[in-house]
Amino acid sequence: MHLATKLSFMTLALTGLMSNAQATVLPTNASGVNVDVVASNFGGTLLDSATTAISNLSWNGIAHTAVYQTATGLDFYYQFNNDESSQNGIHRFTGFDFSSLGATNVDVYQTATGFGIFSNGNITSNYADRSLAGVIGFEFAPVGMGDITPGTNSYIQIIRTNATSYQAGNFVISNGIGANAVAFASATAVPEASTSLMVISGLGLMGLIGARRSRKS
Repeated sequence: MHLATKLSFMTLALTGLMSNAQATVLPTNASGVNVDVVASNFGGTLLDSATTAISNLSWNGIAHTAVYQTATGLDFYYQFNNDESSQNGIHRFTGFDFSSLGATNVDVYQTATGFGIFSNGNITSNYADRSLAGVIGFEFAPVGMGDITPGTNSYIQIIRTNATSYQAGNFVISNGIGANAVAFASATAVPEASTSLMVISGLGLMGLIGARRSRKS
């Protein structure tokens, strides 16, 4: 087969793959958004991670969170492993504070494939929501079904953003009884000192040029 023909077939194949990759967009003030399942995580460089052990009268388990740097921004990952000794299942995850993203759309996904600190999952979330206040939630039991039951792991929930910096956040796991876990959230990037100095210098130069022009007039 000629090289040109091979390249044509490869181009068509790649185009088909790209067209089938649909993002689940989660704009602000959205609810009931389906969370697409993907084969694996999106890779990137691990920036931070945390594991929190939680125990109360209703359930016991381990919360895992991480933030990765990718070519398109920061990805935030969440998972809960419900211990078999728990009395009840888990209904909902909540991650915050993502208000620094403003009205910027984010994409939400989930995967069963474990990596790093995350285990293989067996319970999918049913839908996601996002408040105007920057709270992003994943619901596992919309009608009393689909709980992360004792002895099971949630799918790894993924929030893909265009953020370039992050800060301490909060990961709430609940079933009527809630508990907080260590997590991460997007942050507004703060310019480096050298960048700020350049901006100030530039403004000063503009002011000097304007003053000289006024004197000439």
